[in-house]
Amino acid sequence: MREHLRSGTEVLDGLRGLAIVLVVLYHTWLFSWLTPDLHLWSFEVPLPAVLRTGSLGVELFFTISAFVLFFPHAERALGGGAEQGLGDFAYRRFIKIVPSYFLVLAATTIVTFGTLPAAQSVLSALAMHVLFIPNFFIDPLGQNNSVFWSLGVEVQFYLVFPLLAWGFRRWPLGIALAMTVVALGYRYAVAPCCLQLEPVNRQVPAFLDVFAGGMLAAYGVVWIRRRFPSIHNYAWIFTIGALAAGCFWFTLIRSLDDVFYAAAGREHWLLAFRTLLAFTMAAFVFCSCLAMRFWRALIANRVLVFLSLISYNLYLWHTLVMIWMWKHGVPRAATTDPHADEHWKPIYILSSWAVVLAISIAVTYFFERPLLGTVRPHPFAFDWSRLLRRLRPMPARPIASSETSS
Repeated sequence: MREHLRSGTEVLDGLRGLAIVLVVLYHTWLFSWLTPDLHLWSFEVPLPAVLRTGSLGVELFFTISAFVLFFPHAERALGGGAEQGLGDFAYRRFIKIVPSYFLVLAATTIVTFGTLPAAQSVLSALAMHVLFIPNFFIDPLGQNNSVFWSLGVEVQFYLVFPLLAWGFRRWPLGIALAMTVVALGYRYAVAPCCLQLEPVNRQVPAFLDVFAGGMLAAYGVVWIRRRFPSIHNYAWIFTIGALAAGCFWFTLIRSLDDVFYAAAGREHWLLAFRTLLAFTMAAFVFCSCLAMRFWRALIANRVLVFLSLISYNLYLWHTLVMIWMWKHGVPRAATTDPHADEHWKPIYILSSWAVVLAISIAVTYFFERPLLGTVRPHPFAFDWSRLLRRLRPMPARPIASSETSS
C-alpha cells in the first residue's frame, strides 16, 4: 500500500476489492436464490438490485486491469524513462496469472471428470483452457466453474496490449476513440444474429471500450499531475466528481435491474449502455485518484484492500466451491430442492463463503505471493526458502584432535 499511496493509486486496491465483492454477491444470489427485502425506516435498501447486477464487477475488473497495466507506460511516456520490455511484461503476466489458474483448473477438472458429454473429452476441454480460449466455445468445465471465460478475455487482451500501449502513448484520445468504435461496431454487428450467444459476445472486441476507459483514466491521472503540480489544491473538485460519477454509476445499475427479467434484457442493455458504463467507471477511477485523502482512504479501506489482495484466487475458486456444495447438498436442506428451504440459504451462504475465503487466503499466501516474489519482494507471502533452510540437515561438526586422543 505504501507504493500505491505514493503514486496516489491506492483506490485501485479498494475498487478491486469492490469488484470481487460484486461478483461473489451475484453468484451467491444465483446459487442460493436469496433476495433479501431490506428497509431502513421507510427507505428501501436496493440490495437486490446490487445482487442481480453484480456480474458488472467483471467490467470493473477489466477497467482496473487496463488502468494498472497502462499506468507505468503513461508515467514513462510523460516523464521519460525506458519502456517496459516485452519479455519483462510477459513474465510478470505469466507468473501472476498462469500458476494459480492451472491450480484451480486441475481442481475443476477433477470435479468435472466423468460428467462431460460423450462428445467432449477431458483432453479437449483442458486444451481450450491451457490455450486460454474457453470464451471461443461453450465451456464444458463452466458447469462447475463459470469464471474461466473472463480469464480468456483478459489474457487475449494481454496479447494486443503492447501494441495498444505503443499507440496510446502517442495518441491517447485517438486510440481510445478507435477502441470504442471497434467495440461498438463489433457488438452491433453481431447483435442481429448472436445477441445471446456467449461465445460470440465474450470476445475481446466486445470489451475494448471498457479497456480503453481504464487506459484513458491512467493516462489522464499521470498527465494532469505532471502538467499541474498544484492540482492537489483542487482535490475537493475531484471528490465531487467522484461522487457524481458514483451516483450515475448506480443509476446505470438500477436501469439494468429494471430490465433484468425481460427477454434478453441484460444483453440489450449491455449492447446499448456498456460504453457509457465503461467511461462512467473510468471517470470514477480518474476522479477518485485525484480526490481528497478521506475519499481515497474510504475506498481503500482495510477490508476491501485485503479482499483485493486475495481477489484473484477468490475469483478463481468461489464458483467451483459454491456449485460443488450446492450440488452435493453441503449443508443438507430440509427439502428436495434446497432453494425451497429458507433456513438452508443463510447456512449455505456463510459456510461456502468460509470455505472459499480459507482456500483463497491459503493459495494466495502459500502459493501465489511467493511466486510473485521472484519478480520483487511481496508482503503476505510465506517464506519457503526460510523453511527449507530450517529443514536442511546441519553439516556434521568435525571432531577435534583432542577429542579423538581422549
